[in-house]
Amino acid sequence: MFKNFFEIRQAAKNISDVRVAVPMGHDPASLEALITAVEDDLASVVVFGPLAGVNDSLSKLGMTLPSGIEVVDMNDPEKAAADAVRMVSSGEASILMKGMLKTSIFQKAMLDKDTGLRTGRVLSHVSVVSAPEMGRLIIITDGGMNIRPEADTFVQIALNASDVIMKLGAEKPLVALLAAIETENPKMPETILFSRIAGRGIPGLEVLGPVAIDGALDPESAAVKNISGPVAGKANILVTPDIASGNILAKGLMYMAGVEIGGLIMGAAAPVVMLSRSDKPVTKLNSLALGVVVSGGRDV
Repeated sequence: MFKNFFEIRQAAKNISDVRVAVPMGHDPASLEALITAVEDDLASVVVFGPLAGVNDSLSKLGMTLPSGIEVVDMNDPEKAAADAVRMVSSGEASILMKGMLKTSIFQKAMLDKDTGLRTGRVLSHVSVVSAPEMGRLIIITDGGMNIRPEADTFVQIALNASDVIMKLGAEKPLVALLAAIETENPKMPETILFSRIAGRGIPGLEVLGPVAIDGALDPESAAVKNISGPVAGKANILVTPDIASGNILAKGLMYMAGVEIGGLIMGAAAPVVMLSRSDKPVTKLNSLALGVVVSGGRDV
């Protein structure tokens, strides 16, 4: 299994014919990541956005546009989003990446009934965290799409994350359903919900829950708490109770612990890179490389 984003980026170089469609990808952070991706042979890129904005960002960055990036000049974010999504849904591109536009506009185009990327599956956000202290990759989900999921939605969230962790080389998805405690408590409804999901199980996945994060990630803590089974202390997928806890956990690690993160929307017809407009170029590059590996398999 890949251990960090350097290995993911190296693997992405071995996957050919990947094209990325980016609506309003003219801001400096997006453009820096896209230029690096093209120069590192990760993908070719089509930016739907203002050429003047691209040139302004290039001037600020002191960079030039490589031949692997095509710019379709337009100023309307809604048209840019629609055209980029249409390019992916038609098969002309294999990854959709959000640029400098509102999430609501981006999602509206992505979910369009006629030209969007709907599949009938639940869409969920998957954050891949490179944890150097642990020497492995861990998924946090869902901190970006589903606000307060029900049981069936949690199952789909776990399955979406399992698709990613398997493409990253895991032997099996080890899913921890996170809570503050390991016992059912009516005042903590997620403990009851997660106990029911774990009791039923999810085909193809090893599932533990409810479980606190120490018992999910640290074998010694799991042993002290008498938590046993294949997931105890070894989880590679952390499912959070709601969007707030998932978002806080992932961003807290990124800003306070300095870990590298990449994220994708899964469950659509193609991987979707949907990040915050404030995310740094390295996070955008990591997410793009992750999308390449997930879209093209692990050809290493």
